[in-house]
Amino acid sequence: MAEPVADQNSALPDSPPDGQGEATEPTNANREAAKYRTKLREAEAKLEATEKRVNALLRAQVESLAAKELSVASDIFDIGGASIDDLTDPEGNVMSDAVDAAVKALLAKRPGLRNGSAPWGDVGGGRRGSIPDAPPTMLEALKFTRR
Repeated sequence: MAEPVADQNSALPDSPPDGQGEATEPTNANREAAKYRTKLREAEAKLEATEKRVNALLRAQVESLAAKELSVASDIFDIGGASIDDLTDPEGNVMSDAVDAAVKALLAKRPGLRNGSAPWGDVGGGRRGSIPDAPPTMLEALKFTRR
């Protein structure tokens, strides 16, 4: 009869029964890597939320500058096609001269977008002429009735 074949694992040294040793080393490294991947995802999510918030604040600042001449301030983006990158400097600050130029270019193409609260000037209502400094005296009032 043939002799039984020895198990391949019997030639390896016994690993400690408590689960410590080389077998758990990759598991600890995987856990640590997973922990760092989770932290990375959280940091990326916070960064994305912060970028959205900053862009919203920059957009609001641009719209407040554009509202001086546009009836709907968001038209600078929607109709004019401007972007935040076009209207900010490399540090991310809004350039008011770039906003003014974009508004003027938009109004040159579409003058109907101008703010309707512009003063009309003299439209013929109200009192004409100069207003006297002092009220007329009784003598001056009688002079006008004799004519």
